[in-house]
Amino acid sequence: MIRLKAEICILILLISVCSVQSVSAQPDLELGSWDIGFTEGENITKEINEDGDISVQFWVSNDFPFSIEVSFDFDAAFGANFDNGDVETISAGANESFSVEFYDVDVLAYRAEKREAFTIKANVESYQGVPALLGDEKSISGELTIPHIRGFEIDILDLGGAMNAGTELELKLEIRNVGNDVDLVDGAKFNSKSCPQLEVPNIDTLNEVSLDAPLEGQTGVKSISLTLIAPESHPTKNCDLEIEIGSKGSINDGKGSIETSDEITFEVKKLNPEDEKAEGDASNSGSNGDNEKVSRNFMPGFSLILTIQGILCALFVMRKE
Repeated sequence: MIRLKAEICILILLISVCSVQSVSAQPDLELGSWDIGFTEGENITKEINEDGDISVQFWVSNDFPFSIEVSFDFDAAFGANFDNGDVETISAGANESFSVEFYDVDVLAYRAEKREAFTIKANVESYQGVPALLGDEKSISGELTIPHIRGFEIDILDLGGAMNAGTELELKLEIRNVGNDVDLVDGAKFNSKSCPQLEVPNIDTLNEVSLDAPLEGQTGVKSISLTLIAPESHPTKNCDLEIEIGSKGSINDGKGSIETSDEITFEVKKLNPEDEKAEGDASNSGSNGDNEKVSRNFMPGFSLILTIQGILCALFVMRKE
């Protein structure tokens, strides 16, 4: 009997709450209220991590003398995915903490530091198990930002064959920005463990390369040429050449340099004096051979003309006789 009277009192109380809300449209009554907010304060801005995920913490308080059931809905930023929250029960006088996980944001599809708003909505579904007759929704909004993604890729194009000692050639390579913002090459260097005599005198020019990300119509790729020198004293040998570059933007972001490199292998040939003489003789021989060929082709033609002229003269003399 006592329990029945208590339930009737709660029902009358809830009817009074709903009636007052429908008249005044004000949820805050002398009986109490409820609210929602971010754990970190108002108007928060949070940076998504490089994997495209972020966790946002929030709370719901209930100052009513009875429990409420609250459902949640989310408007995500940057097309993020999220898990729909269950209906949660907030006890009388309690303050409960919750979190929402936004994930699968393609951070490389957006320029660094771009911002978009997100919203968390909470709606009271029932008071002490009694369905809410009128909607009672509250929401909070914040911003998510895209992080800086840094990095380059470098490709050294194949030389296409061996190079001779005492010569230089053009070394071609491509640099790609694989981040989401403008970046500057830093710490360019080369190394050849097997052939330390090799030189790349203009390697420092790579540190002047500034390259935008492949966003907003940019290709994100630049072709660069360097000079590769094999000194005359270089022996015949199979050589490796590695070129390494880093990200200046990563250093400026306080994350340290992010290095990338590429390596090619090729042969350096040293010509000894006999080989050089043989090459020279072959060149001269080829030239003389052409002259001799021209001469041989010329003589038969000249002899044929003389023969025809002799025959014609003989015929003319015989006819005259």
